[in-house]
Amino acid sequence: MASPHRPIRPSRALALGAVAALAAGMSLSTPAAASAEHSKPFPPKANSAWVYDTAQPGTWIDAIRSYNARAGAGHALHQVYSYGADMEMYCPDNDGRRCTAGDLYSTYTAGGGGPARTAAYYDAFAAADPDAFTISPIIDGRTDARGYLQGFNELSPSLAAGFAGKVAAQVCADPHVAGIQFDLEPFDVTTKNGQYYFYLQLAKNFAGQHAGDPAHDPYGCVDAAHPRGRFYSVFTFAEAIRPGSESAANVRDILTTYGNGYLMDSLYDLSKAPAGTLNGLADYTSAARQEAGNTTRWANRLHIRYGFGIPASASAHEFTACSAGPDAVGECLPDATGATGYPMVSYSRAAVAAINASGAVHDPRYIGSAVWDFGDHVSWDGLDFSPAPAPADALDYLATSLPGSQNPGVAHGPH
Repeated sequence: MASPHRPIRPSRALALGAVAALAAGMSLSTPAAASAEHSKPFPPKANSAWVYDTAQPGTWIDAIRSYNARAGAGHALHQVYSYGADMEMYCPDNDGRRCTAGDLYSTYTAGGGGPARTAAYYDAFAAADPDAFTISPIIDGRTDARGYLQGFNELSPSLAAGFAGKVAAQVCADPHVAGIQFDLEPFDVTTKNGQYYFYLQLAKNFAGQHAGDPAHDPYGCVDAAHPRGRFYSVFTFAEAIRPGSESAANVRDILTTYGNGYLMDSLYDLSKAPAGTLNGLADYTSAARQEAGNTTRWANRLHIRYGFGIPASASAHEFTACSAGPDAVGECLPDATGATGYPMVSYSRAAVAAINASGAVHDPRYIGSAVWDFGDHVSWDGLDFSPAPAPADALDYLATSLPGSQNPGVAHGPH
């Protein structure tokens, strides 16, 4: 996950004939080709990695190539979540109820760093065969008291939908983007709030079913290269889909109404203790097993697609070492045994065991797993955690064990 640990603040062509054909329910190609296209899982199934370039676009291309060169069948990476941009709000008194459309910003802009990073990974991995590799940039934002999306949950349905339109217009203008991962934290659709209406409209936009003027797909999200539009994921924990909760019903709405969303469940930061408090291996192993099991069971009740994020580099609770700067909020604290850190490969092994025990790998709704992460630092409010990036022993282990989907089938559900 991007924003809590790495709060970086980066300073359509669809032919009218194709639009008309899609609006009429016609295929852009032959009936056989269309049938084959719709028999593929969408969003696609793929193991992924989070990548954060701080030097130049494509910093981690060689590292991913090296990993894939030694990865066994089913363990290679076929998608990257590259840092793309953030969303920001500048409403009077940080009050979403006083916002106007002009107070809402998305920074995935043409000529900016996000599209440049997307292009670097696209050229390296997807240009030769876009069906074999996808680029899904991260758009992040913090909605808590220290965040830069304060008031997001208080946005009216119309303002939230308008914000989604701004994002879709930027994203769908980039032909290299297959999907987006939203890391707007904390994820919260416990009510039909601003987040709920944002995601619901975003899904509609990405599916090319906007009802504005022009009436169909004004953002060009559906085209010959993306005949089913763009997909998206949200980053959260199993608690968001607890059975019987309003949150679970709302998650189902935003992810399944247009068939283009999935949930990325975190198997790191599995602790309610303050950041910097080490999550010991015994506690982590138990928590990961419960988290993975709940996500698999509860996602199936809701008919939603899902994946898991695996700790291979440090997070704010699972780490090998922690250090506090002079202005740190909080402190580095040991686990109950007095240990101050563990090798990251130990957490990676426990996460993989939890996913395998959940039965997810044979579930048609399971997307795959994502490696946290390729980046040069992990920090939170003045606390620095290591190792970063993922160390060699953790990557060597995942190259033989990363739990990808072993069920190529298309998940069927009510939507």
